[in-house]
Amino acid sequence: MESKLINFSIADYSSKSDLEHNLFKWNEVKDKYLTKLEEKGMIRFTILRIWNKDGIFRLGYLFEYEDELSFKKCQPIWQEIEKNQTSQAPVKIFSNRGIVIEDKKFK
Repeated sequence: MESKLINFSIADYSSKSDLEHNLFKWNEVKDKYLTKLEEKGMIRFTILRIWNKDGIFRLGYLFEYEDELSFKKCQPIWQEIEKNQTSQAPVKIFSNRGIVIEDKKFK
């Protein structure tokens, strides 16, 4: 299924250990949450370690949804996840949402 709505978020951590702690905590609970998100219409989830910024501890998150309704259905789950994850380590999150205009896949 092709995505119609994409969210890309950036999470900045104050230290490498905070970033790694967040990933460790996510790995403990992700199976529970990813199943729920898929049921609500999320079709792709990707975590990126941003490495081209010296001295910055940053992760990128790519979320793809079937449509805007699917995105809205997933928001309560993401709010629960963020509440639990950010309570462990301070983080600044910047989210960007967009509707797919063009999507050319080469392979």
